[in-house]
This record gives sequence, structure tokens and C-alpha cells, in this order.
Amino acid sequence: MSEAVIESNVEPTEWFGGHRTCLWGCAAVSLIFIGLRIYQGEFALTYGIDSASPEFTQYWMGLTAVQLASVGIFCGLWFGWLVASGRRLLDQPTTHKEQVRRVAVFWGQIGLVSFHLYWMASFNPNLDGSWHQTVVRDTAFTPSHIPMFFYGFPMAIVLILGMYLYGRYRIPETYGPGKGFPWSFFFLLAASVTEVVQIAFNEWAHSLWITEEIFAAPFHWPFVFYGWLAAGIFALWGETIVRLISIEAEIDGLAEEAVPEAVPEAVPEAA
Repeated sequence: MSEAVIESNVEPTEWFGGHRTCLWGCAAVSLIFIGLRIYQGEFALTYGIDSASPEFTQYWMGLTAVQLASVGIFCGLWFGWLVASGRRLLDQPTTHKEQVRRVAVFWGQIGLVSFHLYWMASFNPNLDGSWHQTVVRDTAFTPSHIPMFFYGFPMAIVLILGMYLYGRYRIPETYGPGKGFPWSFFFLLAASVTEVVQIAFNEWAHSLWITEEIFAAPFHWPFVFYGWLAAGIFALWGETIVRLISIEAEIDGLAEEAVPEAVPEAVPEAA
């Protein structure tokens, strides 16, 4: 018995095609980071200065535990669904329309990751710089670090790995098991891991030297490597654009095969 061909019920650019992933995802990311910023405004200076106080443990170490638990639960559920559903889809034939829709969803995930990286690596570090200028002394567990270190960074790694799992099982022509692990994802993951390592070095340096919080400070220089590595996200668009071109060529090839060859008219013999 032949397997059923997976068909898309929506156009790739419709709301339920590819836009929904990016727009809903970015809305959720915004709400979470805005909520954390409001929390910081309420409790940073009231309960976030003395790390030995019971209030700090309640309001800030408690937030740390909630964040890590939330990221872990989300990671387990999402990765489990991606792998379980993806393994069923991997060998099933799909229409070209469905393949394009999957690329559109993948692009939506690229947009979501980019938006999360903005909050993680731009908004929060600038907020952290203002905290350094105000409080001076720095440790890993501060009201400005806890949302960034223990939610923003691990969630970025989860989103990038989830995006790879989506591509591995739903765009196998580009990211399938037989293609190996792509350099684009390697660079993107390396960027987030590099950011975590550099942040640890940066906070160690801040605990030893009181320095003006400017980007040109020597122990900020390695952050440039993060930017270079994060540019790997542009390769994801390039790789999937190549796949879209291949799909277009396949459609054109099928259309040419469907056109019947013209039968030459018989030429009457001369009398």
C-alpha cells in the first residue's frame, strides 16, 4: 500500500502558513521579557541589593529556579514533540506546496530566534550596564543578571536547537539525517555558548576592577566574536532559499513532463 502524500491546507504566506510562528512567538518573547523588566523595576532596589537577605532568596533566587524549571520543561515538551512527530513525517512524501509551507514556518522560527537574541544580547546587556554603573560591585546573581543569564541565554540555545530539529525532520532535503550537522547551526549555537562563556569572564573582571561601563573596555572585546558567530543565522536563509529554488525547478520539470508532445501532421504523398 502506498503512503498518503502530505498536503498543505493553507498557502505558505497565509496566517496559518508561516506568519503565525513568528508573530505569536515574538509576542510571547516580548511579554516574557517585559514582565521580567517590570519585576526588576519593582524588586531590584528593594530586595535585590543584599544577597544574604531572606528577601533576596525569596524574590531573586526563587525567580532563578522558576526560570530554569520553565526552560527545562519547555525544552523537554517541545523537543519531544518535534522528534516524535518528525520521525513519523520523515519518510512520508509531501507536496511541493507543503514543502514551501515548512520553509515559511522555518523562516518564522529564524525571525523568532533573531527577536529573542535582540532581547538577550542587546536590551538586557544595556540594562546590565546601567546596573553596573549604579551598584558597581558585580556578581553572577544580581537582579540584572538573573533574567539574562538564567532565562535569556538557555532559552536561546533551546530555540536554536528546536529550530534545527524542525529542519532535520521537516526539511530533510536540506537538514536531514544524511546531511550531517550544518555549519550554519554550529556557528549560531557557538555564538550563544560563546556569549555564556564571555559573560562569565566579564563578570569575573567586573568583580576585580571597577571600570567605566563602555563597550570599549578590554574585557568586552571578546563580545565581538559573538556577533561574528551569530551571523551564521543568515546562512539559514541562504540554505533554504536554495531549497526553494530546487522546489521551483522540480515543479517546472513536472509541468514540462505533463505537456504532451506535438504529433507531426502527416504529409500527403504526391500523386
